[in-house]
Parts: sequence; C-alpha cells; structure tokens
Amino acid sequence: MTSKTDVASHLEMAIKLSGKTQREIANEAGYSNSNIISMMKNGITKIPVEKIPALAAATGVEPAPFIRLALQECMPETWKVIHANLEALKEDI
Repeated sequence: MTSKTDVASHLEMAIKLSGKTQREIANEAGYSNSNIISMMKNGITKIPVEKIPALAAATGVEPAPFIRLALQECMPETWKVIHANLEALKEDI
C-alpha cells in the first residue's frame, strides 16, 4: 500500500487550483500520457525533481516550494547540504 506524501498532496492541490485537466497538465509538462499525473498525485510513483519546474509552470504554482518539498522527502541529506549552504550558493550565481 502506498501513502501519499506532502509533495504528492502539493501536486494534487496545484492541479485542483489550476482549473486544468490532468491531460492538459501532462501535455504542458512533457508527458504523453496523463495517467502518470494521476500516479504522482496519488503517491503511486515519485515525482521526478527534474520535472517539477515543468509541473509547476503547468499548474501555475511557484516551483521553489515544490522543489523544496520534493528534496526534503526524496533526498533529505542532499536538501540539508543545499539548505545549509544557500547563501554561499547564491554568491556563486
């Protein structure tokens, strides 16, 4: 049995608020099949971090909180390093 994660719930809410169909969002995010969106929002499959900017754009939400949630859930140690070094990273940009 799968359990819905915060990032899956975030996607589900973004979809509801967008007023778009899952097919529209899938197409805009570069997926040929809308079933993958359903699987992501229901926690059946993980949301690939690299697809979050496209999903955020398709649903009209800010990508940064969406990315943060995904990193915290899928790569917590990576997120800790990034978060601890955000200021230094900003200086390099």
